[in-house]
Amino acid sequence: MDLNHSLVLENINSPILVGTPIKDDTGRIVDFDIIYTNEELKKAVGFVIKGQTRWSDFEADITSDVPWFKMAIDAIAGRFYPEARYFSPSTQSWYKIDMKWLPDEKYVIVCFSNVTSEHIYYQKLKQSLITDPLTGFLNRSGFDDAFGITLETARYTHTVAGLLLIDIDNLQNVNDSRGVKEGDNLILMVSDVLKQFQKEYIQVFRYGDDEFAIIISNFASENSLVNFIDCIYETFQTKQIGVSGGVAFFPNHSEQQEELIRFADMAIHYAKKNGKNNFVYFEPDMQRVFIQHLKLQTKMTTAILESSFKQFYQPQFDIHTGNLRGFEALIRWSDSELGDVAPSVFIPLAEETGLIIPIGRWVLNTALSTLKTWQEKYNFKGIMSVNVSPVQLRQESFLSELDELIERYQIDPNLLEIEITEGVMIHNMNDTIDKLKEIKNRGLRVSLDDFGTGYSSLSYLQMLPLNTLKIDKSFINNITSSDGVQANITSSIISMVEKMGLETIAEGVEHPEQLDLLNKFNCNVVQGFLRGKPMPFNLCDAYLAGDKNALLKNR
Repeated sequence: MDLNHSLVLENINSPILVGTPIKDDTGRIVDFDIIYTNEELKKAVGFVIKGQTRWSDFEADITSDVPWFKMAIDAIAGRFYPEARYFSPSTQSWYKIDMKWLPDEKYVIVCFSNVTSEHIYYQKLKQSLITDPLTGFLNRSGFDDAFGITLETARYTHTVAGLLLIDIDNLQNVNDSRGVKEGDNLILMVSDVLKQFQKEYIQVFRYGDDEFAIIISNFASENSLVNFIDCIYETFQTKQIGVSGGVAFFPNHSEQQEELIRFADMAIHYAKKNGKNNFVYFEPDMQRVFIQHLKLQTKMTTAILESSFKQFYQPQFDIHTGNLRGFEALIRWSDSELGDVAPSVFIPLAEETGLIIPIGRWVLNTALSTLKTWQEKYNFKGIMSVNVSPVQLRQESFLSELDELIERYQIDPNLLEIEITEGVMIHNMNDTIDKLKEIKNRGLRVSLDDFGTGYSSLSYLQMLPLNTLKIDKSFINNITSSDGVQANITSSIISMVEKMGLETIAEGVEHPEQLDLLNKFNCNVVQGFLRGKPMPFNLCDAYLAGDKNALLKNR
């Protein structure tokens, strides 16, 4: 190499190596002679290359995963080679390796670019991407690799492994009512409990905002694994921290990673559905129910797209005068394969999947359209009562959509009653109350449905801006019992509500004896099969036109 070129290369701060091909008798390249290295290269590799050292000797002497010979061959052939990096123990630096072929001079030039700062940055970035900054646990990205390795190891060692998914109960309520800081404190409390159990075979991950995943491995039997999981649950109980958990076992429940995650998730769904604050172990029947729900969800989506739902209307009557107060709009669904699907079956699933939003819009629109029709045809002055799901009410667009419907049909707001259940209080109580006040301020009526089925109904009456209280059918069923217990409770409720200035509606009135007692207790309105069953539009229309025989009721 030219002396002037050598002086230039010696003064470059990056390590440089130059080699020239060695060919066998057939012309195939079998090695390279290293004809030049600068001082920076000697620092980087940690030893001095003397004389005409072969490339193969250099590759053997240097501890590295860099495929030096293959990269040189690819450079000569003009092929792209993915980025290679070399760590220098002597300089404690990372270098990116690039090779360039100079065909005229028959040189392969190897350049080392110091990328230490870049490497450190990306390592920190990668660590931050898989580590939860609040708890210090690996996050969901870190979980996937770890769970796969755990299952492979358990398969090889013939041991039992388990996945425990934990969901913090009511974390959103804590965030909404007491602030995000308190919510973070609750997350840290859960984290502290789980850190007590973390060891070589117990890996903990921050799986989501309010979820943790615990991979448990190297257990000889399911029974011992169950005992360990029970210890985790008991610790949470001792600390008075409400969590719901779902558990799936390898290999009993499945040997597939994705299935085990799905099964644990099904189990946690059951735990939350059945009162929360419990650990549930996966059972095969859960998958059967899940598939049924999936089928029902698919059919429900089709029913929405094809407008297959129907609206029925159940009349409500003044208990004293017998006059029609109005109707409650009730959705009905009949499927060609499933037959009549009860609202108690499909409404909870619709709420869970979010399908209740388009369904609720359809119910409101249909009810107001019907009310407008009856007003124009019969000068109907009665009330149309419409059930609104808590999920629907929480939508930011709910009030504006309600305003748009009232404006479109030119409905007197006082003739529209929004029925809610105690479920509206589960999420962000203050916001819910504010929204209900907005509804009432618009002139609409607000009714609390299914009163008496919740554990804190009386406290809700103090907070909710109500016009009407509907006494649940479960109270009315036994109101005539000889012990008089239900009668006394019902009488007390009606008396208390009357003093609060609220109207009372008794649901599920089916017998004359029930009607007589409710009249005696001074209940305002009755609704039930005794006076009128839910009816399709045409029968209600005929009844309003004057055909009293159109009314469906117990004979």
